[in-house]
Amino acid sequence: MNRNRSAASSDSSFFLMANGQIESAVFSGGIDNLYCRYALSFGNDWGVIHGVDSGLSQIARKDQGSQDQSVTWNFPIDCTFKATNAFGWPRLAISVYGVDGMGRDVVRGYGSLLLPTSPGQHVRYVHVYTPMSSSILQRFMAWMSGTHPEFFDSKFVAQGEGREVTRVQNTGVVKVTLNIMTKGMESFGYNSGNTGGGNYNMLSTTTSLGATGGFQTVGGVGPATPALSERY
Repeated sequence: MNRNRSAASSDSSFFLMANGQIESAVFSGGIDNLYCRYALSFGNDWGVIHGVDSGLSQIARKDQGSQDQSVTWNFPIDCTFKATNAFGWPRLAISVYGVDGMGRDVVRGYGSLLLPTSPGQHVRYVHVYTPMSSSILQRFMAWMSGTHPEFFDSKFVAQGEGREVTRVQNTGVVKVTLNIMTKGMESFGYNSGNTGGGNYNMLSTTTSLGATGGFQTVGGVGPATPALSERY
């Protein structure tokens, strides 16, 4: 009887497993002493059955004796979802913070990434940005007080509503590596590329990053600066 209930529950939903890491970031302007926070945003038909949907990394610094000016975190991501509808597919919201010269925590960039829909290993480069003050006076006051504009909710960047009049500036690029596995999507009519029936399957394919110097522009942010393009 319990086996039948378990089989019926499995047939009425599909599963998505995502694990990987937020590897590193490159920021212009000599920004250093950075840490990142991630949060997974998903629809009402989705639920987390294993792992955590948010996390906070350690503070990392650049290697002063190297030409590589990236900040490395290698911060792990591990989460498994159960869903009944593809609407509300999970997005990864990334927030990067730093410590300024006076020891204050300031936001260095926001970005979001749609979790890949096909199984396999994926590498993504996420452009991050910060909100801009609406006037020069407010920018000066923010610089003096150290209270730069920031979003009230870090998951705001993973949503489409209310962003029409938001002014932002590009600040850097974050590298994310993800391994995606799915189960049971074919029974819902979705073609995820699985070939292993109802079992978890991960294909040994790496997705293309597209044009613009190997970057995938996320969230409508403009192209990267030449210095960042040369780095990756």
